[in-house]
Amino acid sequence: MSAGGEPWEVFARQDAKIPIRHIGRVDASNLDDAIVFAHTLYEEWKWTDMFIVPGREIEQLVKPA
Repeated sequence: MSAGGEPWEVFARQDAKIPIRHIGRVDASNLDDAIVFAHTLYEEWKWTDMFIVPGREIEQLVKPA
């Protein structure tokens, strides 16, 4: 964990008819801070849905050789 907290991956979409995509990452110590950081950092786009996931909860399916 870095001094800024743990990584949180941010996913969003601009329309309910399109797939959710990864838009970036924020570092935060807790969920509340991660929500504020993600909203503030990515607010320039109008999202219909935005999700954050703790980086530690994402499993890598394919690893580089």
